Amino acid sequence: MAATAATAFTAAIPPAWGARLGSGARVGPGSFRDGVASGEPGRTAVTFWSRISTERPRSGARLIVARDEGMQRVVATAVVPTGRGIGHALKARVGGLKPSTQYFYVWESANSVSPVGRTRTRPPQDSAAPLRIAFSSCQQFTSGFFSAHAHAAAEDLDLYLFLGDYVYERGRPESSGDLRLDRFDATDLRSYRRKYRTYRSDAGLRELHRLHPALHIWDDHEVENNYSDNRPTPAPLQRIAGYRAASEWIPRVVDPRDRHRIWRRIPLGATADLFLLDGRQYRTGDQDGQPRRILGDRQMRWLLYGLRNSRATWKLIAQQVSVAANPFGTGEVLDSWDGYPEDRALLLSQVERLGIPNVVFLTGDAHVFSCNLLASDFTALGNGSAPPSAVEYIGGSVTSPGFDSPEAAVQARSPWNRQYNGRDHGYALMALDGAQLVTEYRRSDVSSPAGMTQTFERFTQPAGVNGNTRESLAPPV
Repeated sequence: MAATAATAFTAAIPPAWGARLGSGARVGPGSFRDGVASGEPGRTAVTFWSRISTERPRSGARLIVARDEGMQRVVATAVVPTGRGIGHALKARVGGLKPSTQYFYVWESANSVSPVGRTRTRPPQDSAAPLRIAFSSCQQFTSGFFSAHAHAAAEDLDLYLFLGDYVYERGRPESSGDLRLDRFDATDLRSYRRKYRTYRSDAGLRELHRLHPALHIWDDHEVENNYSDNRPTPAPLQRIAGYRAASEWIPRVVDPRDRHRIWRRIPLGATADLFLLDGRQYRTGDQDGQPRRILGDRQMRWLLYGLRNSRATWKLIAQQVSVAANPFGTGEVLDSWDGYPEDRALLLSQVERLGIPNVVFLTGDAHVFSCNLLASDFTALGNGSAPPSAVEYIGGSVTSPGFDSPEAAVQARSPWNRQYNGRDHGYALMALDGAQLVTEYRRSDVSSPAGMTQTFERFTQPAGVNGNTRESLAPPV
C-alpha cells in the first residue's frame, strides 16, 4: 500500500508490479517526457500512469490527485515505486473517488513536474446519464501524424477506446517515402518498449491520453501480424514481451492470477454495458485441424452470459476485427470473423434466439470507415428473408493505409453494408442515451500534426431498432 493523503481516499500499487519492486519507495529525480495517462475508470477508482526518465535502477514519483486544475483541492497522494524491471513506468490505482466526477492529477519527481492530467469516473449503476465515447484503431507511425488524436483530445468525452494496433511491430526502411521514420522491428521486450516510446513521441497521442481516460484492447500488431494461439510464430517469449510492454505503457491493472487477460465488462450506468473482447490470443489458426475459435470457449461463454443478463439499454461490444461477412474473399478476410463462421453464427444466433436488444459492435482493424447490419445468416439477411439482429460500426484507421473500393461495388455484393469509405483516416464518436445512439465518423488530414478534422458521416440508431438512418455531411475528398 502506498502513502495516502489524510482522507478516505486510497492509492494502491497494482500487486503484479509491487511484487517486483519491493518496499520503501522514494521520490527520485527524472522527467516525464512520455506524458501522463489515466484508464480503467470505475465508479470510485481510476488507474493513473506515467513514466519517469532516469538512469537509476530504482526510483519513484509522487502522484497527486485533486478536484481542480490548479491542484489545490487535493484528495489523494501516493509515492509510487518504479525501476528498470518495469521500464521505469509508474502506475497506481486510486480509489475512494466520487462517481461521474472530473479529477485532475500530476506526477512529481525530485526535480520535475509532469503536465497536469484530467480524468473522469464512471456513472453510478442506476444512472441514465448520456455518454460520449470515441474509438479508433490502427495508428501506424510511419503513415502519418496522429492529428485525429489531437482533435479527439479537445472533444467532450466520457471515455476513449483504442481497439488494437496501438503500435506496429515492424519498422520500414528510410527509403520508403514515409512521413515519419520508424526503422526497427520489435521482437523482444527492449525493442517493444522502444516502439511504445516512439509512438508516444506524437504530441497528439500524448494530449489525448492526458485529457481523457482510456481503455485499450490489443490486436495483432502489438505482437506480430495475424498471429493466433496455435501458429508456430511468434515464439512464446516474443508474445510475452509484447504483452508485457503493453501492460507497462497502458494504464491498466494487471491481475497476477491471469496477467494477460484483457476481456472484461465495463458497466456504464443504466445507459450501456461495454464488453471488451480479446479476439487475438485465444483464437485457433488453420494449421492443425482444430475447431476454428476466435474467442476461445471460456470468453465466448462469458460474453453470452453477460449479454443475456445485461439490464443496460445498450450492449456495446468493443473488439478488433470485422464481424460482417466480406464478399471479396481476400486472404485477410480469414483473419476476421469471416474466418470463424461457426463462432459468429453462435454469437449472433443467441442474440436472435433470446431477443437481446441494442447489441452494437465497435470494430477496428479494417482500415475503413464502415457500417454494417448483422445477422447469424448473411445470405438470408442479404435477400431480405431475415432481419438484422445487431449493428456494427467500424471506425476507420488513425493513419494506416486503407482499402479503397467504391461504396456501390461493396454494397452490390454486401446488401447489409450501410456505408463504406476506405480512403480516409480518423476516428469515431458515439453519443448515446436511453433513446438513441448517434455515431459520427471524423476524418483527419494525416500529413501534419495539426491536420484538419471533419465530420463526414452520421448514423442515428433508435433504441430497439437494429438499423439506422444515415446522413452524409461532407462529400468525398
